[in-house]
Amino acid sequence: MDFKRIQLIFLIVFIMIDIFLFNMFNENRNLQTESVSQQSNSNEVLKQMQNDQISVAFTPSDKPLDGYYLAATPDNSLKNDAKNLQNQSARFSNGVLRSTIKLKWGKDSINKIMKNRFYIAHGNQYEYAKDLSNSNTIVYLQKNDNGTFYSNIYGQIRFNISSDGLVLGYTQSYLSNIKVLREKAPIISASKALYNLYQYNEIPNNSKIEWEQMYYTKLLQDNQVYIPTWVIAFTTGDSSNVQIKRINAFTGSMLNSSNTKDAINSFATN
Repeated sequence: MDFKRIQLIFLIVFIMIDIFLFNMFNENRNLQTESVSQQSNSNEVLKQMQNDQISVAFTPSDKPLDGYYLAATPDNSLKNDAKNLQNQSARFSNGVLRSTIKLKWGKDSINKIMKNRFYIAHGNQYEYAKDLSNSNTIVYLQKNDNGTFYSNIYGQIRFNISSDGLVLGYTQSYLSNIKVLREKAPIISASKALYNLYQYNEIPNNSKIEWEQMYYTKLLQDNQVYIPTWVIAFTTGDSSNVQIKRINAFTGSMLNSSNTKDAINSFATN
């Protein structure tokens, strides 16, 4: 191979490297510009919220996440499980197990009880939902490897607590056949969901954003498809009533909030 040909090959290689580095530089610059633009927009929205006397009790994350379309169906296996439960009187109807406790269970022992299948069926498939709980009701939501479910009826346990901290009973429902319908896809950040909710004029002036959580909620009320959803709770003025709003984490659009509003007050222990 002659010297001129070697020079030509090196020249071509260097040109290709230069083009590659130039493209990388442009991509990084565009990403930085987009990031600065998003940060500027976020700061502007935050300033507008402050002007409207809307406070946030936490710092919403800008971290991008991923999520799935999931399918899940109500399960009646609790009807058979009720026969094996101990130290309680349990009955099953309309997809819900209702139990009255015969022995004294302390509020602080619920986590231990959840691990005992003779006390709580499938208890290891639920997790404590602090934001949905209060002094009278302790809430656990069903989970799997992909996320936590938040429905108006199915996939939760609600413990009824007495004024002296004893468990009086609980209601439970269960989801089964949980399947991934589509491959993982990017979803909006917690901060983006909050800013969208504000820009949709869904947060009144003089409000306080109490909490924001990522849950899987129903896409439509009459089907069994669940999508990643930013669930945002706030109070307004001097009221202690918590209002719930939902943002589709795939699209950033509003979802009907009736399902999650009902979830706070559903499952009264009879």
